[in-house]
Amino acid sequence: MFPTNHKTVFVLDHTPYFGISSENPIDFDVAKSRGPGYVPLPAVCKSLWTCSVEAAVEYCRIVWDLFPEGKLVRFVVSDFAAHILNTWAISQQNFTHLLNGLCLVGPVRRGAGGDVVGLCAAIEALGEPTGVQAARPPDSLFQNRGRILCITSARDDDSIRSLIDIAVNTLVQQNQKASEPQPTPIDGTNTQTLAIHYCHLIVINVTPEKTDSRVTNQPLTEMAGGLMGVEVIVCRASLLAGLLGRLVLPHYRLAITTVTGIPMKEEQNATSSANYDVEIIHSAEAHAGLRAAQTAAEATESIHIELISSRCRYS
Repeated sequence: MFPTNHKTVFVLDHTPYFGISSENPIDFDVAKSRGPGYVPLPAVCKSLWTCSVEAAVEYCRIVWDLFPEGKLVRFVVSDFAAHILNTWAISQQNFTHLLNGLCLVGPVRRGAGGDVVGLCAAIEALGEPTGVQAARPPDSLFQNRGRILCITSARDDDSIRSLIDIAVNTLVQQNQKASEPQPTPIDGTNTQTLAIHYCHLIVINVTPEKTDSRVTNQPLTEMAGGLMGVEVIVCRASLLAGLLGRLVLPHYRLAITTVTGIPMKEEQNATSSANYDVEIIHSAEAHAGLRAAQTAAEATESIHIELISSRCRYS
């Protein structure tokens, strides 16, 4: 009843390293005419933190636009402590609440910290029941699954392996805690700590544009007796938004239909028009219905888009 995409937790690395430049210049000098004495504006670069926030928020925008209910996303910002920005409550599943929380966290500051504390908090969050889960009778049985997307930057594969080991141990401890006797709820709602039957952990290792990473991509690997599936993806900061835009498709069984050749009137020349394309994200099941209704000629002319699984490697 509760698939893996019922619960998703983002862990955003807020350590000092994420305050460095992404090394991907953005040109702000858009002036068309440059007279004598014109001083061009220098290009600017986003920080790794800004790239991470923008990509994660865009992922949420797709999920919340298509699934107003039933698909919940939480955010944990990790530095010297785990800053939990929202809960599973429906009232906190919106951009206003999320962006307010990010504003309170602020930009990256100097100081120690790491992603471990945030990852542990994310696993604990998966053990908290959502509103739908809490409304079920305490004696009802269901599978509690979830997904964690940890955006961080590690030195090498050994550091990634250490992070994954901590995540596995935290998951085992969380399930041991859930198996212990817990107080009976008084109001009829089940707010007890839940065992986590499966956790899909995706570690996205972000690097600046000109920095070589010693972390390698790792395909989906089952650990802890099938309790956790782990994959590692290495990505440049400038490509992070595109990566998450692709990952959201298999995570929520979505597909893209491209509408081409849409005429666009040009303001300067109303007699002519340019064409543009629009990508529509929707349920993947809609493609099956479209293909079933196609004639042989239409099927030949169709452009089939192969969805790239999250297990694939991204450069």
